[in-house]
Amino acid sequence: MQTPEQIEKRLADISAERDEIAATDFDAEMRLATIEGGDLDAIEARQSDAERRDKRLRIEAEALADILPEARRLAAQPRIDAIREREHKQQEQARKAADKARKAVATLTQAMNDYAAACDAQDLRVQMGQLAREINANLETVRDMAHHDLASDLEAVRTQLANWIGMATPRGGMAYGDPKTTDLARAA
Repeated sequence: MQTPEQIEKRLADISAERDEIAATDFDAEMRLATIEGGDLDAIEARQSDAERRDKRLRIEAEALADILPEARRLAAQPRIDAIREREHKQQEQARKAADKARKAVATLTQAMNDYAAACDAQDLRVQMGQLAREINANLETVRDMAHHDLASDLEAVRTQLANWIGMATPRGGMAYGDPKTTDLARAA
């Protein structure tokens, strides 16, 4: 099979030849030959040859245009294969990173549940209030157990979550050039 460049060059040559044929005004030549006594049969023979040639060129151009996409795909196949190879490597890396992230999410979830349980000071506040009534004294209330650095870190993570969720969902990959969402058959 010809290369895409060869096919495109031949299509350009055909177009130029067909333009040249179309530019020939056989009717004008026949009128002039009639007036000046020229050979009408020779002009008609040239016109007939030109029409046959134009038809053959048109059919050749159609045939070449039909095979051009496949020639382009075949020419691009080594690049497609290289992308597929990189895709497989990246899929493995992504799988490992996803496993690591899932473990980190589980660890974070457990740590935050532990933190939430440790921060639940309502029972301490109730006990302090009961004790204050028992001894009839004003006691300092149980302090807030907020952790401002943790809150700041969690806020930063929250702003990234939408992006991360988008990357982890099937449709999200399209925005990042995920090969699974690119029709490589049409890319060539």
